[in-house]
Amino acid sequence: MSPDQFLPLTETVTPADQAGVAEVVRAAAERGTPIYPIGGRTRLDYGLRPTRPGIGLCLEAVNRVVDYPARDLTVTVEAGVTVAQLAERLASQRQRLPVDVPGADRATVGGAVATDPFGPRRYRWGTLRDYVIGLEAVDGRGTPFSAGGRVVKNAAGYNLCRLLTGSLGTLGVVTQVTLMVKPIPET
Repeated sequence: MSPDQFLPLTETVTPADQAGVAEVVRAAAERGTPIYPIGGRTRLDYGLRPTRPGIGLCLEAVNRVVDYPARDLTVTVEAGVTVAQLAERLASQRQRLPVDVPGADRATVGGAVATDPFGPRRYRWGTLRDYVIGLEAVDGRGTPFSAGGRVVKNAAGYNLCRLLTGSLGTLGVVTQVTLMVKPIPET
C-alpha cells in the first residue's frame, strides 16, 4: 500500500529516534504543515481521508527493543518494531502478545497502537488497548511526553495510554510502547 494513494504527501521523512520525531513535528507545527505518521503502511485507509498536503513521518527507523524483563511479563519497544519481530522475540522466552494484528510481518507496534486492530481472539484476550501499560509520544507541538509506566500494576493519574490507543495518530505520534505480555500455554 503506497502512502501517496491515501495521503496527500509533499515529502516523507524518516527520523532515527524520538528526538528526531519531535524535531520534525516541531518544525511542521511552526509552519502549520500537517504531519501524517506512517508505520508499516498496512492501515493507511483508516479514518477520514485527509485533504491538506503534509509531511509523511515514517517511523520504520525507530525500531529497537528497549527493555525486555521477561520475568516481569512486560516488553518495551520503539514504534517501528514490526508485530512479527516482537512475536519472534517474545517466543524466545515462551511468551506472546495474544492479539490479532493483520499483516503482522509489515504492521508496526506503533501503528497497531494507533489503529487498535482486533480479530476473533478479542473475545477471549481483549484488544491491544488492554495490553498497553505505558508509552512515549510526541504531541502536535513537538513536545515529547510519556504516559503509564513499565509495571503491570500502575494506577497513577489519567490513563492516556487508553486514550492514545486507537486515536489514529491524531493526539500524538507514538514513539515507544510498553506492553504486558502473556506466557505461551504448555498445551
